[in-house]
Amino acid sequence: MRSVILLSCLLGMQFVSLSARAEAPSFSYLSAEYVASGDFEVSDGDLSLALDMDGFALNASLQLGFVFVQASRFELESEELFDSRIKDSISSVALGFTFALPKTALYALIRGRNDDLQIRGGLLNDEVDGSSLGGEVGARVNLTDRLEINAKLGRPSADAGNSYGLGAQFFVTENIGLTLDINSLEIEDGDISASFDTTAVGLRYTF
Repeated sequence: MRSVILLSCLLGMQFVSLSARAEAPSFSYLSAEYVASGDFEVSDGDLSLALDMDGFALNASLQLGFVFVQASRFELESEELFDSRIKDSISSVALGFTFALPKTALYALIRGRNDDLQIRGGLLNDEVDGSSLGGEVGARVNLTDRLEINAKLGRPSADAGNSYGLGAQFFVTENIGLTLDINSLEIEDGDISASFDTTAVGLRYTF
């Protein structure tokens, strides 16, 4: 009887813990992602270029009340083109604010981003370094105590482009989840247009 009571208490504590998490998705986490598919396309009038890139990403986020800060690092590399490869190293830092609703977190953030784009090999050797300041708004919703979905909309730069994203997280334990994220980035500048679509899977630890 004592064992049954103890087991019931443990199960009850687990249910309460999961239910509490479902009330407000946390912005305190560490994650690692594999970018399995990155389709990069650039066009200028009648000329166009398409590349496939893959790589990894590391993310850290810390929430303090209704404020959170995030830092990310992406390392992406393209397939070979004219005996050369393109490597993109992306670092970003963001400051955000979140508003909690039942099982839902609405948020808005400002993100500073630095891109270090390198072309190495063959006859092509070049490096371009650029920075931008953009914003993003989104929502995270816990459909169940195990499944979270999210959507976001943003501008990667204050003067150009749009970004969109959909994602999901399945909690295998109370703190560890498997993630899937699909993102799209579009930029136009005169006759030049570019798009970058990525699909990433990852592992996240929420605390």
